[in-house]
Amino acid sequence: MIFHRLTLLSSFVHRSSTFLTRSPQCQLFKLNPNRQFSLTPIRSQRGDRPAISTKNAPKRPKVKLTFSDLRRLFNLAQHEKGRIGCAIALLLLSSGVTMSVPYFLGKIIDMLQTYKHDELRQRLKQMTFVLVGIFAVGALANFGRVYLILTTSQRIIKRIREQLFNGILRKEMAFFDKQKTGELVNRLSSDTEVMSNAVTQNISDGLRALTQSIAGVGLMFYISPQLALVGLTTVPPLAVGAILFGRYIKRLSSKVQDTLAQATSVAEERFSNIRTVKAFSKEEQEIKLYNQRIGDVLQLKYKESLA
Repeated sequence: MIFHRLTLLSSFVHRSSTFLTRSPQCQLFKLNPNRQFSLTPIRSQRGDRPAISTKNAPKRPKVKLTFSDLRRLFNLAQHEKGRIGCAIALLLLSSGVTMSVPYFLGKIIDMLQTYKHDELRQRLKQMTFVLVGIFAVGALANFGRVYLILTTSQRIIKRIREQLFNGILRKEMAFFDKQKTGELVNRLSSDTEVMSNAVTQNISDGLRALTQSIAGVGLMFYISPQLALVGLTTVPPLAVGAILFGRYIKRLSSKVQDTLAQATSVAEERFSNIRTVKAFSKEEQEIKLYNQRIGDVLQLKYKESLA
């Protein structure tokens, strides 16, 4: 009797183990024989997506920016044309005030050499009131420019995130099988800010540099055309250096975004499979992996800050 019960129990355990190993709902992971925390994903018939290893993830192909991409990028700022136009006008005003400083400084030096005593004191008082008024206007213009640029950037970020989330959510399941959830979240958070800065902050800085360059060259020719021509001989090598430096910055910025996306993907996947991490007591290993990814981001940020 006891032998018969043991036989039935053994048969039941065998059938249960066979069901668990053959059931498509349970075949989510296949453990390697060395019992390390290295999971080989096996897809079930329901299309469940297991954790994806980021160690041997394929690199994304390089994408070249085309004119149509730039046009689509600027179309995102179509609703903010008025605010951007006001910001550009304030930018021109503040840049003009900045470039007028050397001119007024020269006037003050001329006064010191031309006028004496009481007349010099009177002239300097007048110049002081003029400079205070001009600098106050420049400060207000710069404040308005920064405020409009920052608020416009946030409005564009909101619009980009809405469109991006809507587009991602309407994708087929095959798209989510190929893409990592952490990278999608990173694209939705940090990459949208980069796109917004491209049509707000970067354009503002570029126009400011262009305006100051034109005003500076104009003042140089106004003061001394001969010295201005001598000074312009340095422009071609500086232009070549600026182009090469710009390409380096572009590659570095893209690498920073990709590395940050990988770090976010590592964290998201480990949180999603925290039971597996706890079951194999691999907390320290996963902490080291995430710290390594964040360390890579920090090193790239160091390079970016020096650039």
